[in-house]
Amino acid sequence: MDVLARALIEAGHRALATFGPGSPYGAPALLGALLFAALYYIRRRRARGRPISVKAFYRSIFAPRIILHPSSLLDLSMWAINALVLTTAYGMLAVGGLTFRDLVAGGLTQAFGAHAALAWPVALVIAIATLSELLAYEFAYWFAHYCFHRFPALWEFHKVHHSAEVMTTLTEMRQHPVEILAFVNLIGIATGSVFGVTTYLFGPGVHPFTLLNGNIFLMLFLLTWGHLRHSHIWIAFPGFAGKLFQSPAHHQIHHSDNPEHFNRNLGFALAIWDWAFGTLYIPSAKREPVRFGVGETQGDFDSVAKSFMLPFLRSGEHFARTIAPPDASAANALKARR
Repeated sequence: MDVLARALIEAGHRALATFGPGSPYGAPALLGALLFAALYYIRRRRARGRPISVKAFYRSIFAPRIILHPSSLLDLSMWAINALVLTTAYGMLAVGGLTFRDLVAGGLTQAFGAHAALAWPVALVIAIATLSELLAYEFAYWFAHYCFHRFPALWEFHKVHHSAEVMTTLTEMRQHPVEILAFVNLIGIATGSVFGVTTYLFGPGVHPFTLLNGNIFLMLFLLTWGHLRHSHIWIAFPGFAGKLFQSPAHHQIHHSDNPEHFNRNLGFALAIWDWAFGTLYIPSAKREPVRFGVGETQGDFDSVAKSFMLPFLRSGEHFARTIAPPDASAANALKARR
């Protein structure tokens, strides 16, 4: 009974962490996305002189062809495994941002000596901490994302996410555990290092402006259009706004199977690192034809087991080809032809 009770308590904690008010899938975030979509729908219908229909809006958001698609059902399975079952394991294997904050602050103290904290206005210090955390988070996300697209061995893991043929908010967690751990750790290192620098400069206790226990800018993103990134709703930010922010259309372009769109729009909430490093594609306000999926290898990702196991095998093959001597590779190729 004790084991069962502990299991139930742990399941409750995980559910709260997933669906609690401050969590990515909590009611504020999901309702915020729904409200943002509704406001966009009303604005678009009025601009076209069409009547506003609650029924039509509901059908556009919860289209059966999307919700009941086999790809969406697989999303649900992978979302449950990643968000509810493996949450604790991911936390145990993640590098803590506080660890790197202390390492960086300690290293700076050893290198340059201790000093009195800079006596800058509190609001300015918090603003610096907020913006620096946001930029560090976004750069780490962009860099990890770039690596998982750039290197074939890593792409085999990220391909699981791109295998979605339709997208809903649950597609966010259609990810391989290797990818999740890589992103979480790189983000932890980046944000922890930034806080190490600000701690050294301004003293302990430096923190960002927060909303629902998160960086206020990232939480505002999640409370508005963040969950619409993985959806079929085309909401584009053209012009200069498209160079600053990732719109839902930005990310739909990212998932496109059109070679023109490959390796584009790798940021999370911001587009500035894509803009800086030449990976930005600003979608037009008018819907562009986009098809999702990974082409001829689509059948490799029609079950949870295959989505979790095949990337290890394919990635291993890439590593083997990389480390194999040229003559051995040639011999293997000759044997394969026979």
